[in-house]
Amino acid sequence: KETFEGFIQPTNKVIAAAMLLFEPPWLYVFITGVVVITCLLCVFLGVAYNRLVERSQISEAPDGAPRLTPEDYENISCRTGFTTPEISRLYKEFMTVSSCSSSMNASELLREVKYFQGPLQDRMVKALHLPERVDFVIFVTAMSLFSERAPLDDKMKFLFDLYNVDDSGTVDKKDLRNLLDMVLPPGFLDDLGERSKLIDRAVEGTFQELATQAEVEELTADQFRMAATPLIGERCTIFF
Repeated sequence: KETFEGFIQPTNKVIAAAMLLFEPPWLYVFITGVVVITCLLCVFLGVAYNRLVERSQISEAPDGAPRLTPEDYENISCRTGFTTPEISRLYKEFMTVSSCSSSMNASELLREVKYFQGPLQDRMVKALHLPERVDFVIFVTAMSLFSERAPLDDKMKFLFDLYNVDDSGTVDKKDLRNLLDMVLPPGFLDDLGERSKLIDRAVEGTFQELATQAEVEELTADQFRMAATPLIGERCTIFF
């Protein structure tokens, strides 16, 4: 009996200590710790999963092209807002077009990349303010203008510069006529007189609607912005 009671007494002390341990506030501290650790683990797993997904989406550069380092990706992403997969696809495009060269003539580059196939290619270099020769960093920085995350004001300035051929600070009727003539397919309206009349009507209608005065011969940047704002997101966005 004495032995049995001696065994029960320390056992009761252990149980009492355990019950005391899990009584408030220790119980709340324990639960809080479990929740915090679980949340941190979920965040860690989420970051790791996103890194794996990004790596799986990285496009391989052509043979012979230098590889971008993780630091390169990080620096370019901070500069442009592009994701790692977007940067890798643009790098593959640049290296393919430039034959793995570190730089390329700007006009030739824009004629070769798949994003700018159209009648306005020749105006792109000037509107994007590109130097004569372009490396990948300059190229990817220029392409960031067309990202869906780029500010609308930057897209608007690009469009205005694209239309404002003579750098007058305004878009006049001559600028708009030249633009429409370039955009319309060469075979559209074989009769040159009818083609010219169609362009003139479109120009006059545009100026009357935006300038509110028929005799106005040019559009300011603000008036141009009024016309382009509804279309800017659609026409100036490329999904890389």
